[in-house]
Amino acid sequence: LIADQALSIGALVAASMLTGRAVAPLNQIAALLTRLSHTRSAYRALGRVMTTAGEADGDTPGRRAGDGASLRRPVLAGRIAFRRVSFRYPGATTLALEDVSFDIAPGERVAIIGKVGSGKSTIARLVLGLYTPESGAVILDDADVRQLHPDDLRRNVGSVLQDVVLLSGTIRDNIALGDAAIDDPSVLRAARLSGAHDFIARLSGGYDVLLADRGEGLSGGQRQAIAVARALAKPRPMLVFDEPTSAMDAASEHALINRLEGALAGRTLLLVTHRQSMLRLATRVIVIDAGRIARDGPRDSVLQSLASA
Repeated sequence: LIADQALSIGALVAASMLTGRAVAPLNQIAALLTRLSHTRSAYRALGRVMTTAGEADGDTPGRRAGDGASLRRPVLAGRIAFRRVSFRYPGATTLALEDVSFDIAPGERVAIIGKVGSGKSTIARLVLGLYTPESGAVILDDADVRQLHPDDLRRNVGSVLQDVVLLSGTIRDNIALGDAAIDDPSVLRAARLSGAHDFIARLSGGYDVLLADRGEGLSGGQRQAIAVARALAKPRPMLVFDEPTSAMDAASEHALINRLEGALAGRTLLLVTHRQSMLRLATRVIVIDAGRIARDGPRDSVLQSLASA
């Protein structure tokens, strides 16, 4: 049209501008509908959280909602026992763990090793009460973990899982995690042990730096260091570490091991790892293969048998 002089360049520009203005409200409506959909999804999720029964009935301390009476054990010695435990994930046709039995004495440091998918992390989650056995029992001291009150379980067991979850808030809040008993000296001591203090001290806001949801902006190793500090902030008798250094570099891991060797004295440690360097922290090694215990014994003898196999 312009070549035929039926339409001027000015008219074309004007038509383009008018078209953009006409379409803009439609784009805004589409964006608004998308936000509305996200808002409705978030509202439903929040509604499910708010209507979910609490872990303990407010009227009857020591009871899990709808779960019968819970045992109150404010202080545990640190004994962990599996009694012929089998576990199957929902929808799975095969068992993740089958007839697993072992005893860990208070203060003993045990590493769980094995191939990917062998069931190592499942053991850690069963100890923490996140999963329920299909058969058998997980015992802490002399109580089935299913009967322990959640408050007592968390008070006595510190944990670092593979998927580190950090919340929106300060670094200090993420280490203390709302526990009023954890004061600033305890936070600082735990951060020094985990190595988190090394990078926190370089931040302009220090421990008051606000973290984004899930710790966005921090490296995987930094998030793990904060998670380890969280587990060490209180003198818990039991620690469950599931690949606590998988995102750390070799130097950071080596420094952490050196610091933990003294800090773990008297504590029960269940360590799930695929890194041989981390086995320095353990005195005993359990090898899991296809959901069953393949080897169990002193660290050096088990590693020697694996090397010669």
